[in-house]
Amino acid sequence: MDHDGHARGARELEFPELLGDSPAWREVRDALRRIAESDLPVLVLGETGTGKELVARAIHTMSERRRHGFVAHNCGATPDSLIESELFGHARGAFTGAVADRAGLFDVADRGTLFLDEIGDASALLQMKLLRVLQEGEARRVGEVRLRRLDVRIVSATHRRVEEQIPTGSFRADLYYRLSAVRIELPPLRERGADVLLLARTFLARAAAAIGAPAPALAPELAERLRRHAWPGNVRELANGCNYAVRVAGAREVVESRHWPAFQSVAADSARGLHAETRALEERRLREALDRSRGNKTRAARVLGLSRQGLLKKLRRYGLDASADDAPFEPTELDALEGAP
Repeated sequence: MDHDGHARGARELEFPELLGDSPAWREVRDALRRIAESDLPVLVLGETGTGKELVARAIHTMSERRRHGFVAHNCGATPDSLIESELFGHARGAFTGAVADRAGLFDVADRGTLFLDEIGDASALLQMKLLRVLQEGEARRVGEVRLRRLDVRIVSATHRRVEEQIPTGSFRADLYYRLSAVRIELPPLRERGADVLLLARTFLARAAAAIGAPAPALAPELAERLRRHAWPGNVRELANGCNYAVRVAGAREVVESRHWPAFQSVAADSARGLHAETRALEERRLREALDRSRGNKTRAARVLGLSRQGLLKKLRRYGLDASADDAPFEPTELDALEGAP
């Protein structure tokens, strides 16, 4: 096995949540090494439970900074009165209760990675402090005069559409562009097809190993339910269900529906049904456009009102032929009657 193969195996052992072979997930996984090597700030987007922190840790593990610290901070968890001390540390006696020097998050993450979770929840003050340190590359501890140079890579994440917060003034445009030199969007579990079953078997095996039991099989009827479920909690919800089945419900040789915790309400499944119908319609339109243009993707993109790259991205998402080559297009009599070029 080559070096990349060993590295990939190590990552999957450390982060089994990163397993998956769906087109949408392969696109994410294939981008991780390039992103890790770039050392640019990264913004990870995705619904709750899609694995944003795990992706951030994987980026750190694959980067040159892996020998130094990975520090995670929830941006909505610190009151404004403590933000400067939390980020940059403080000197003894800087304020009442500061009985000793204290390192800040940037100190602990020096030459490593600082993960800012839920950056979309950052207060205006936190946004201002982050922007300043990212612009200047230096900061001072509370109670000190000396500026210290900082060498920290920022990876941030949010389930919010931060760009939609900019027009309302709730998120700074200048900070957004500083944080999003590289953007990576994680697909929800409901869009990852058979990855659901691959992940379920992995989580079940891990839960069983924790109690010294062999990995159980997945009953066909439960497997079908897992494939059809909406997964509002995404990979986290699936992992929790697997742990419950083995460690609470006592499943051993086979995990059946009776071992699984209650699924979400019918409303969630109905929402998923609408989403599935929309995806089915889009896939059908893609297939029809390809058939109509007899495989010529440039013309199919024009028919659909997409850029060629936009069409290729959608084809990859649905597991359709996304090769860059264009088939030659020969107009038919019907095309001529319709005025097609």
